[in-house]
Amino acid sequence: MIFRYTLMKKKILFFIFFLFSLWIWKDFKKIDSSYLNQSKITYDYENLNNKYLKSLYIKYNNFLENFYIKNFEDHKNYWALEDQDLRDKLPLSKTINATSDFTINIHGIISNQNNWFRSHGNNHSNRYSKLKNINFKNAKDLELAWTFEMTGEKGDIQANPIFVDGKIFTPIAGGYIVALDGETGELIWKSEKFGNFAAKRGLVYWKGNKIEKPRIIFSNRERLIALDVKNGKFIKNFGKNGKVRSGLNVMTPLIYKDNIVIVTWDKAIEAYDLISGKNKWKLKYQKKNNYRIGGVKYNNAGSNPWGGISADIPRGILYLTTGNPHHYFDGSRRPGKNPMSNSLIAVDLDKKKIIWDFQETAHDIWNSDLPAPPIVTSIKKDGRLIDVVLTPTKRSNTLILDRKNGKPIFNYKLSKAPVSKIVGEKTNPYQPDLDIPQPFGKNKFSFEDIWSYNTSKLKKLKESYKDYNFGFYETYEIGRKNLQYSFNGGAEWMGGSVNPENQMFYVTSNNIPWIAELKRVDDKKNLIPEYKSKFKRALDDLGYPITKPPWGSLTALNLNNGKIVWQVPFGEYENLKKIGIEKTGTENFGGVTSTAGQILIATGTLDKKIFIYDSKNGKILYEYEMPYIGSSPPTTYLYKDQQYIIVHASGGRTLKKGYPNMVVSGNLILAFKLK
Repeated sequence: MIFRYTLMKKKILFFIFFLFSLWIWKDFKKIDSSYLNQSKITYDYENLNNKYLKSLYIKYNNFLENFYIKNFEDHKNYWALEDQDLRDKLPLSKTINATSDFTINIHGIISNQNNWFRSHGNNHSNRYSKLKNINFKNAKDLELAWTFEMTGEKGDIQANPIFVDGKIFTPIAGGYIVALDGETGELIWKSEKFGNFAAKRGLVYWKGNKIEKPRIIFSNRERLIALDVKNGKFIKNFGKNGKVRSGLNVMTPLIYKDNIVIVTWDKAIEAYDLISGKNKWKLKYQKKNNYRIGGVKYNNAGSNPWGGISADIPRGILYLTTGNPHHYFDGSRRPGKNPMSNSLIAVDLDKKKIIWDFQETAHDIWNSDLPAPPIVTSIKKDGRLIDVVLTPTKRSNTLILDRKNGKPIFNYKLSKAPVSKIVGEKTNPYQPDLDIPQPFGKNKFSFEDIWSYNTSKLKKLKESYKDYNFGFYETYEIGRKNLQYSFNGGAEWMGGSVNPENQMFYVTSNNIPWIAELKRVDDKKNLIPEYKSKFKRALDDLGYPITKPPWGSLTALNLNNGKIVWQVPFGEYENLKKIGIEKTGTENFGGVTSTAGQILIATGTLDKKIFIYDSKNGKILYEYEMPYIGSSPPTTYLYKDQQYIIVHASGGRTLKKGYPNMVVSGNLILAFKLK
């Protein structure tokens, strides 16, 4: 009898399991199998980029959460509005005091050499050149030296070229890597076609040794690639015929000792042997930090890195910046500060451990991540040269931290932020509100910011936006939209440039307002809400931003005292100029490079120009209108006693989404020299 009862119970359980399997199969069979083959990607909730996987994940977790909420009292409180009274009792602001324990400089000022062996110039990512053949006195005499165009290909090039021993190495549209003659721009070789992610944000050159050939190294999604600099062919003894399987990476690799170091989207630092490509070690910078909601564990830590990496080579310290945790606007399933997201992180490469991390925006629900590579440099403080690492942010802040301990060089002010207006969301009580360093762009939208070039339209325009939410880290509300900066605002992936000789920081930035909204999309009977977000640029009927200019800026910031020395509009709309509205600036994604010749080379504006500025005052010394918008920071180099400036002009995918009638895609490299 017992045997028959047990057998029956097993059959019932098997039947239930079978029905459950059929229930999920209708969703599972829709999953893109190619996505599943990307084994290096972590399948946490925040990384799921397949809508069916997301739907499946949320559906079954909500089932469990509803069960717990219905049956356990302590889980009901989580899905409630945040307590405004508790927030009101907190002080209006607090300050993280500046460090007095400075890391004193012992190596002197390290500037870039004539060769530009890594995208962004060198391991410091400062985009500074010691060249001064072209300078503030003669820049007006520049002329076009040559152009290179690969016909039939269009794309979005975000990596600036490198230059070594007379040759230019760069990705081009279509997914190729090419080598060009530095004097003529003639094609020396072209690689096989890799795809649009080949050297997405840059590449690095290794000079070789007595045995091994010099090589170009770059990432192509889940591959590390090594090419022979002489012919563009694969280095056969590197991995499997020049290719090594790695974690997903789009940024410029770093060469440290006999290692190639990358930072991957599964939130890890990976090191590969420089010669063989063999994986040597892997370090997770994001530690698992699971939080239980309604009986289900969610990972509330970390985020993907996409801004870039830099290094203090003598000390063996790697620096990286991280993005915001997913989802952008809905943080209900990732409570807490979400450590390691929106952060600048330092890693000891020899000991293979995290030294420190510094977070700008805690529990980010505004897409205010750190998008640019950190810059390793030195500044003067209290009469001493000290070593720092800095990075510009989408909030238009400049984080300046001690290289060894990660503490701020200036007092770091935090102000009380609003509570959430949606159930389940718990915002961080304080967010950065810096006075010093002075913000280089707008980060708080106000009603007074609404503007139109046509004064007759202004009243109607303000009326249309009067019911929107805006302000300091303003939270989202169901049924009401937000106006905010920072989406593509402040600095972006191109970051800035530092002149280590005079401790000046130059950065291009965007001041474009965005409309964002959050909607509840689940069955309202469900106890667990599900939210989806939408966002777009806030433009008028003719495509101009609805806020006061400048819409794009170039800023010079004194790193020694954190104060802005000068700031000028970056770019211009010809149609507005014709009616007397000048110097508006435009949205831009190119970048700026500085030199010892006291010039700044900048591009990326909607007017398709490359500009040469006087670095002392921001005065335009030279400008040239290109066929397409500059899409990456310029590079400068010396060859046969002649200094050249080169820039990619490809249009840019990001700008095309906002201004489709103004952006034409191309595939052009332009070089300039003195007459």
